[in-house]
Amino acid sequence: MSDLAKAAEELYLYGFPLIVTEATHRGSDDKGLVHLREFPTEKITKVVKMNMDTLYSLGWTQLRNTPYVAHIPVITERYYLFPIMDAYTNVVESIGTRTPDRADGDYLLILDGESVPEGYENYRIIRLKNSLNAVLLRIETRGKKDYELINKIQDSITLKPLYEDRVEPVQPEPDKTPSAFAEELTAKDFFELFASLTADNPIGDEEYIRLFGLFGYDRDTHSFDYDKLSDEKKKALASGRENALSMIRESRLNKNNFIRKRGWTAITGGVGYYGNDYLQRAVTAYAGWGANLIEDSAYISGYADDGGEPFSNRSTYKLHFESDGYPHAAVFWSLTLYGEPSRYPVRNPIDRFAVNTYDIQDGAVRKNNDGSLDVIISKDRPAEPDANWLPAPSDEERFTLVIRVYYPDELTIKGQWEPPAIRKI
Repeated sequence: MSDLAKAAEELYLYGFPLIVTEATHRGSDDKGLVHLREFPTEKITKVVKMNMDTLYSLGWTQLRNTPYVAHIPVITERYYLFPIMDAYTNVVESIGTRTPDRADGDYLLILDGESVPEGYENYRIIRLKNSLNAVLLRIETRGKKDYELINKIQDSITLKPLYEDRVEPVQPEPDKTPSAFAEELTAKDFFELFASLTADNPIGDEEYIRLFGLFGYDRDTHSFDYDKLSDEKKKALASGRENALSMIRESRLNKNNFIRKRGWTAITGGVGYYGNDYLQRAVTAYAGWGANLIEDSAYISGYADDGGEPFSNRSTYKLHFESDGYPHAAVFWSLTLYGEPSRYPVRNPIDRFAVNTYDIQDGAVRKNNDGSLDVIISKDRPAEPDANWLPAPSDEERFTLVIRVYYPDELTIKGQWEPPAIRKI
């Protein structure tokens, strides 16, 4: 690979999350939080692998046009997260139950370097480097019976532009998923959009400003003219895009941030806050945009059975938790199934997409007499009437599982808690 193609590859990885964020943002109005009043279904395609444990609210900022004011009341009834994620998908603030020093109160979100408007000096000031930021509020929800309470909590939390008349219209929502939008852009369209978005969301790493400069990017005007490039540079951008996309699709990640055992992959770092690991950031944006800091919710993904074979709806599986082997959650945990390659919840006849702490407490799934738990995973309904069935997809052969541990302990964060192997039966 030429030096120019390598530079293009690095640039593509750096800019990919920004493009996914832009595609996710399109179609919004940026004037407040939009609340999902129920658990997500496969019909919600903006974000993949959404959980079935919290109700979501999503809001956006246009800080180059106006500061935003957020109000979070005292919330004691349920665990909640109010993360602020920048345009490149870094979690720059995580407010909520885990951070009592940064929980309830009135906040002012303002672009770095701007003066605080008169009358707002006593607000909690959050300075942000990007104009475009996402707030992906999540509130613990103990099943559908909890909707009424959670909807009231949602309505008590606000995010509003200080000067609503300055909010500009947003481009229409694309007719494809944000990840597909990003990966289907040609090299020309990708790098032109990347450059234009840096006017409000600057590249934060000087080395990548230099790399983009090799292709004519102007850091002062944020201009980039693909059509004026030589054939050699156009070829390098195309080659870099192709190579980087392969790396993203194949999840070529930093092994120091993952532990793989018995068909499960536990994330032990590098999610939510990425440092300069731009490949990991790009892969996460592609596979699960909006990931939390691991201190808030740990993710353990299952792709294969104990024999190393990828999950298939042609088979039936059993997951057995010993009585002393449940996930280590200070709040709650869940096991959720997603179809592949769609990465969406699987519509099924019993309307069950996950098994979690509250399903056990409510008796929706039943423990064994010794306190252990068996979960049966299959396309077809098990013969046993009391089986704890987690339905596999009918329309997609492949599927994956995700264990989420909310407010995990150190053993989980370090990957020292191991989920049980999933056995084919």
